[in-house]
Amino acid sequence: MDAFSWLALVFVLGLRHGLDADHLAFIDGLARHNLHLGRRITPWVGTLFSFGHGLVVATVAVILAEISRDFTYPDYFDIIGTWVSIGSLALVGGLNLVNLLRNSSEQTDFAPQGIKGRFLPRAARETTNPFLIILTGGVFALAADTVTQTSVWALAAGHADQRFLPLLLGLAFMVGMMLTDTVDSLVAYRLLAKSGRFGRTASKAMGWLIVVLAFGVSFYESFTWFHPGAEIDFEVVGVVLFALLALSFGGVRWILRKKTVLP
Repeated sequence: MDAFSWLALVFVLGLRHGLDADHLAFIDGLARHNLHLGRRITPWVGTLFSFGHGLVVATVAVILAEISRDFTYPDYFDIIGTWVSIGSLALVGGLNLVNLLRNSSEQTDFAPQGIKGRFLPRAARETTNPFLIILTGGVFALAADTVTQTSVWALAAGHADQRFLPLLLGLAFMVGMMLTDTVDSLVAYRLLAKSGRFGRTASKAMGWLIVVLAFGVSFYESFTWFHPGAEIDFEVVGVVLFALLALSFGGVRWILRKKTVLP
């Protein structure tokens, strides 16, 4: 595979990774807190979070690539990471589904719930400090599923002729993830900024989106584990998911503009 193909593939993987259910839940929660306090960074919490996340991923990629020149990691390493990812996504989906069904008749905002964020101290989950948001994103990147996913392409790139390819791939992954998480935080900000029935409905819609993504990706990963022949082109999946998120952002802007124009 040539360098351009590697960059395109890892960039799309970054787009899809930005749609991780835990990412969406944490960014939504942090956006709520900062919006409540009137902080100007509210629309950009996703950008800051994914920047820290991407820096750690890029660093890990370079380290793994250097190690892989004289070392091959054991097969069970990838197995553990895959099933940790499947289990985490299933838990996120189940947690949000229960909360949605429980609050279906209540006229209150629904706050998406994540798994990784629950292990962070309250100071990190409710921070208004941009540097702490970046640091929190970096902590998220140390999870087993993120490290193992990174190792797949980082170790392969370590055997390539281009010396700086692992670093470039790490940066491509970071840019892709930052695009997705930035759009996500902008969507969350615009939805949460609207009070009343529309804001509550939009909040629950975000919750259902996280449920669908969590269960969908978890089922896909587990099914293709047992049936590798059913695996589809992951580049196409990443592009489609990002396109849907971008379209939702455009739809939200159109709806809000229409509501503003109408008397």
